[in-house]
Amino acid sequence: MELYVVVALVGVGLLLAELLLSTGGVLALLGVAGLIAGGILALTADSGSSASDWAGPALIALGLLSAVSFYFITGKVLAAHRERPVHGGHEELVGAPAEVRTSLDPDGQVWIAGAIWAARLSAGGPLRPGDRVMVEAVEGLTLRVRPDSPPGPSPVESEKGAD
Repeated sequence: MELYVVVALVGVGLLLAELLLSTGGVLALLGVAGLIAGGILALTADSGSSASDWAGPALIALGLLSAVSFYFITGKVLAAHRERPVHGGHEELVGAPAEVRTSLDPDGQVWIAGAIWAARLSAGGPLRPGDRVMVEAVEGLTLRVRPDSPPGPSPVESEKGAD
């Protein structure tokens, strides 16, 4: 097997590894260098094969095309990861809806994110189990909640409209 074929295959392997490992372009840069080096080796090969005549320019063109593609794609991927803040733990709970499990007057329990949390009602009257609330803050292991506004008209309003 010719040396330029081995170098080009290593370059392609590095490009594929970049797709799977997402190293920020390091493996892509090495893969592009491998393709271009394979193309240069193919142009300088003393082989009697006619494949080295067209393989050299093709590998160089493929290397340059890969470099341009990975430049734009890696830039977009890194920008997308940079702009989105990381949310985890109690930060995810703030602003999330929850369901009342025990009467909130003003203390009780709510169901949110697959767990029961202690909750304290910040505004409004007592709430019954099954009512929806919105988390305003996390204070230690207690959630400060407020009643969630209903999405549509209440049953009383819909009965008045039907009469």
